[in-house]
Amino acid sequence: MRRPPLGPAPLLTALVAFLAMPALLRSRRRRPHAYGRELQAYRRDLAERTRTIDGRLVELGDLVDALRRRAADPDDALVALQEGEDALDASAEGLREILAPEELHALHAEYEGNLERALRGIVTAARGCGITRLPHRPPEDEEPTIYWKRGHLNILHAQLRMRELVDALLTWEPGQPAEASVAARLHRL
Repeated sequence: MRRPPLGPAPLLTALVAFLAMPALLRSRRRRPHAYGRELQAYRRDLAERTRTIDGRLVELGDLVDALRRRAADPDDALVALQEGEDALDASAEGLREILAPEELHALHAEYEGNLERALRGIVTAARGCGITRLPHRPPEDEEPTIYWKRGHLNILHAQLRMRELVDALLTWEPGQPAEASVAARLHRL
């Protein structure tokens, strides 16, 4: 059996594909530059916001640690904790407005979750300060200390994880897996 002749259609298709190839290659070269600008803008915005959040968490963590050691006045600390909670709530709202690259959404969401954990630690410490104001409480009651200890640990652990996540978010390169695990951190070193 003989095949019938195909005619000029396959030849024309190959010619059009050959002529369109440089245009396709040029459009692919441009895309990473635009993606790079967006990534750099995201990194700048994230670095600025997380620096502010981390500084505030350090201050509040030290204050709660001082409460735990009974080296700070609970009434003064309650005011500072409420102000810090309000400031961090505003920062959390700002973080939600940042548009992360699609590959980083999970890490960005985990950062927000750990910020919420730190906020819960601040609220827990504030509850401990409120307990000290209750009537008929002995001055050496251990219940506020338990709240301060839990609050301090929540703030501290959330802060440590947030630092790992920021490091992963700021050093991530397109095409690489977006991970903030111990194995990924060791691999980067």
